[in-house]
Amino acid sequence: MFESRQGHLTTGLHFTKPFMRAAANFFRTEAMAKADPAVPMVEENKAESLLEWVRANSSRISIAGIIVVAVAAVGLLWRASADKKELRASEALAAAQNVVQSGNAALAQSDLTALLRRYGGTSAAVQARLLLAQVYYGQGKVEDGLRELNAITSPGLYAASVHALKAAGLEQAGKPAEAAGEYEKAAAESNTAFAKASYQSDAARAYLAAGNADAAKRLWEAMAADDTNPMAGEAKVRLGELNAKPIG
Repeated sequence: MFESRQGHLTTGLHFTKPFMRAAANFFRTEAMAKADPAVPMVEENKAESLLEWVRANSSRISIAGIIVVAVAAVGLLWRASADKKELRASEALAAAQNVVQSGNAALAQSDLTALLRRYGGTSAAVQARLLLAQVYYGQGKVEDGLRELNAITSPGLYAASVHALKAAGLEQAGKPAEAAGEYEKAAAESNTAFAKASYQSDAARAYLAAGNADAAKRLWEAMAADDTNPMAGEAKVRLGELNAKPIG
């Protein structure tokens, strides 16, 4: 930081108004000369005046150059540090995934919690919360699992998975209507036709479980009407079951 002539701290260089005007006039005149040869370049005495100013203020210009280089260096160091953090977070996630697959829920919970504490803000941290939610679900701790999912504020590429896992937890908690809404959000965030159709089918099933046959029918009719939809065949079967009238 630098101190101005008035005694106030400033975070950058302070160029005087004469310099700003001189520089502006210099570049404006040069541009005009390039566009029209009839317009003369900066007069010799003006060029000398600008050159004299540069010489007199060479230390200030040097400082500006140093600051630019320093800012660039800080940016590169930050990027390298962020990349290293992502790499270490990915390694920790892989280790935690192995623990989850081994069935050791207590150790998995401990490792995933430690990962979140050390590598918050990384892509691996989002995946860790998804895994941790599943671990909690497996223990019957649905509310804890949903809490972890709600803590994900920037899911990025994992938005569909976050909504789908929320839906699964809500179904487990006996809230099919809310689950259906989350499945529809998952479908909206999906990047593939198959995933989108699968989540829409799950939403229809959840709506039906909640007693909302009209909402379920709406989704299945839309899927059945599109022969390219991966779930079109199943949707037609479900519509047939829904529309079948009881005998007798």
